[in-house]
Amino acid sequence: MKKIIIVLVVSLFSNLAFCQDTLSTNTRTFDAKLVGCWKGSEEDQQQQGLKKYWVCCRFEDGTSTLLFIAIDAEGQVTQETENGKWWVEDGKYYELHNFDKVIDIYDYEVFDDSIKFTSIEVMGNKDANYSFYDYKIEDN
Repeated sequence: MKKIIIVLVVSLFSNLAFCQDTLSTNTRTFDAKLVGCWKGSEEDQQQQGLKKYWVCCRFEDGTSTLLFIAIDAEGQVTQETENGKWWVEDGKYYELHNFDKVIDIYDYEVFDDSIKFTSIEVMGNKDANYSFYDYKIEDN
């Protein structure tokens, strides 16, 4: 039992140190035009027969929350919520998913009320060939 506790403590501190060193928001740059809540959708891009709808909120501190709703070809609905971090670097948009520590990378172009994202690397796949728009949700 003592060995298990030691392994867990060492693992916890190693993960905390990794997160602080490599994922710190203190050294990241954030494009203020991307801050806020956005909505979007896509169909058949990442998976044939799958429709996805989302709301994404990017906060000034570099954290984000993403709510996905997906509907497959049989009409089965799934819902997921992801928390993570975001930043920009060298004109690229980076999105870290907390649940799997994967970083997606996109080119992005900001318009008046939308952002176009074009994949560079998604879920570790550099051949993703994926693009979508986020549309600003207006504050009332």
